[in-house]
Amino acid sequence: MASQTENPAVTDREAVILATIVRGHVSTAKAVGSRWVARHSGLGLSPASIRNGMMDLEEKGLLTHLHTSGGRLPTNAGYRVFVDEVMRPASVGKRASQTIDEELDARRAGSLETLLDHACQVLGRLSAQLSVVVSPRYDRSVVDRIELSQVDVRCVLVVFRMSSGLERTVVVGLDREVDSDDLRQTLQVMNGSARGRTLGEVIDLKGDDEMKVRVRGLRLAQAVYHGAEELRGGESKDHFHLWGAQNMLSQPEFEDRERLRDIFRALEEREVLFGLFEPTRHRKNVCITIGEENPVSELRGCSVVAVSYRFGEFGGSVGVIGPTRMPYEQVVSLVDYMARAVGRVLVRN
Repeated sequence: MASQTENPAVTDREAVILATIVRGHVSTAKAVGSRWVARHSGLGLSPASIRNGMMDLEEKGLLTHLHTSGGRLPTNAGYRVFVDEVMRPASVGKRASQTIDEELDARRAGSLETLLDHACQVLGRLSAQLSVVVSPRYDRSVVDRIELSQVDVRCVLVVFRMSSGLERTVVVGLDREVDSDDLRQTLQVMNGSARGRTLGEVIDLKGDDEMKVRVRGLRLAQAVYHGAEELRGGESKDHFHLWGAQNMLSQPEFEDRERLRDIFRALEEREVLFGLFEPTRHRKNVCITIGEENPVSELRGCSVVAVSYRFGEFGGSVGVIGPTRMPYEQVVSLVDYMARAVGRVLVRN
């Protein structure tokens, strides 16, 4: 997520100084001095010349300081310029990419939620941040056909085969025994009307006057409606996987435990996580939200890095939450690779 305001222009020299300070601060969690920048920037400038550049960056609001004679720290605006205009995402590395691929492949045979939960754990371990994976939502998928199978004398299995190839099933109890003519006629009528509709739209057929006439006397039609309602109730919600609270605890920015508790309380609210990750669900590029750009006040000392994963018509989000002092170059690459790896595994399944 880019800043709503235009970034201040920086010269090539200032960009190098800013990047050196960001990387130094990320690795040490301390203010960065001009001598350190002079040694590590590759500019070949004296500390005095570096200080002049640092002063210019401070005037532009990209650096700040704790003490007049001390080193400099990036501001949120400084991180934004670094992310938008300076950094280049690092290579994921063979070891990390191999870990991701092997760990996800080993969970292919399990359930979707088991796979996503493990993906969240792996991302948290590799990024050293709080990782979040949002499950896909199926409520917008459309029905290809409906099948009914008798399970017991008063029980039917309702199967919704979706156009994407997914199959959604639910067992529905009845107040009377299953009638074979009722089953056959219900399938004929419901398939003629439900194909190409979402589960929500199938449910809405209950209120359609013409449909009421067509299903009159067909008790199993109500079983189809009930099955659609039950499936939609669970699948229209976002399911979040979180891992890595200990990673947050280890960051010096969160030594204030009351502040950290406020962050975790906010993240316990489904609406908060939805607001952070829903905008990324359909975005192909990694979205980075820094500090005050976060809509939730408790998270304005944090950054969120997220991107969508896709398989067929479905998708969810993968991301991390951490301090604004985040190794963006490495984290962006990890999040992006994890999202693509999750998508690949789900497509193969």
